Amino acid sequence: MAPVQTAFRKAEKKYKRGQPPDLDNAVDLATTAAAANEAVREIKLACDLETPATIPLQLFSQRRPPAYALRDHPGLLLIPNPFTDEAQRWLARKCLCDCPRPPNRTNLDAFFSLPPESLFELASNSEKSSLPIANRSQADIQQSDVTLPKEKFYTQPGSPSSLLERQRWCTLGLQYNWTTKEYDRGSSPFDQDLDSLMRAIAIAITRPSDTSDSASGNDYNGNLFESEAGIINYYDERATMAGHVDKTEEKMDAPLISLSIGLSCVYLIGGTTRDTEPTPIVLHSGDVLAMCGESRTAYHGVPLVLADTTPASLSCPNSGANDNAAAAYPEWHYFAKYLEHHRINCNARKCS
Repeated sequence: MAPVQTAFRKAEKKYKRGQPPDLDNAVDLATTAAAANEAVREIKLACDLETPATIPLQLFSQRRPPAYALRDHPGLLLIPNPFTDEAQRWLARKCLCDCPRPPNRTNLDAFFSLPPESLFELASNSEKSSLPIANRSQADIQQSDVTLPKEKFYTQPGSPSSLLERQRWCTLGLQYNWTTKEYDRGSSPFDQDLDSLMRAIAIAITRPSDTSDSASGNDYNGNLFESEAGIINYYDERATMAGHVDKTEEKMDAPLISLSIGLSCVYLIGGTTRDTEPTPIVLHSGDVLAMCGESRTAYHGVPLVLADTTPASLSCPNSGANDNAAAAYPEWHYFAKYLEHHRINCNARKCS
């Protein structure tokens, strides 16, 4: 007898199987008016989204953007892309250049002795192919290869571009151990700009209300929020994230705040068991998702990344030509090439 599949697993298989995917029942705030979707209700942010004084650019295109809650998932809050195009490029640079480098860890650290630079920077600075070691000088090896692997299983060094495609995650702040499911690998300083951004979002979503002034599932005081741990996930077009619950943190009252950059995806949010039928949500580049209150203990996952959905402001080499920030991104074609085929998710949480 075949094992009985849970409702969450059935939903995952539905989206992994469908090409093109069936999004008729998905919540997609970019294409459907909230008033026409019975699954969501519009909420009022308690205060403005304020760009932190330490960040030298305007992050938000609207100070009080529309925000939404899901009726069947108390505490799950959505803010459809409140960012400027420049802010999304800034976030992409943070996630690709500033964060995935020592002392932060990536999934590749267990197997390779990684350099102090990010793989993205090294790949962008060198277009060389990975030739056999015997045919290269030491200078060539240093330029085109990440240093020798740590384990005998990985018998060949890899070029930055080849390893960049295998980079799946980077941990920030308290270092998460994927084997023990605990924060037991020390800590590194959390990027101050990202922490300031996450706190600004936490403040704005404090005690929001809907049009009937009923509670929307987040009573946490965002002024107390501090990004103590975070994970940046890197998805290519075939990548998925299996359904799971984030429950390692000592206290779960603070929101888990998540930002999307690049390709869109299908995100599933369920209940406290896998038996609850999940709601599919289409997340687009720039969208903010916050898991607050009850939703902090809900199963969630990403069964599908949607190809060809990166906005032109990120995927076009000359994007930014009509805004004041264009001069700050003269090498954007490297980012555009990556983001055209990848999704980045950056999330942060308070642990104690």
